[in-house]
Amino acid sequence: MLSKYLYIKEISLNRSINLFSFLLMRLTGIALSVFLFLHIWTVGQVQKGNDSFNQAMSAYNNLAGWIMEYLLLLAVLYHMFNGLRLIAADFYNLTERQKGLLWIVVVIVAVIASASLFVFFPILPRNI
Repeated sequence: MLSKYLYIKEISLNRSINLFSFLLMRLTGIALSVFLFLHIWTVGQVQKGNDSFNQAMSAYNNLAGWIMEYLLLLAVLYHMFNGLRLIAADFYNLTERQKGLLWIVVVIVAVIASASLFVFFPILPRNI
């Protein structure tokens, strides 16, 4: 029953880049939904006072928090640009060029992700 939702049969039958793009789109959508609840809980700590909010925020000011924020950035970037790719393919009749558009999305996400490494990880040396 669970294999129906994990698309195991489809992965074994069709190992195309489009299927992995679809699965990553689903995964990032779920991850962003989970993050939304975590974000609402963290911001909700303001109602308990400044000390409670500062304590909740200090839990993210370490290497694990920086990694989670960076993974959040990657999820948002991929989900956003892949969604724009799908919209462009639907509205401008570019369905034959979806693989090329996907590689453009991958390059854009990789460029932004590599440029933002120094922002999310202040412990990295700046003069590389």
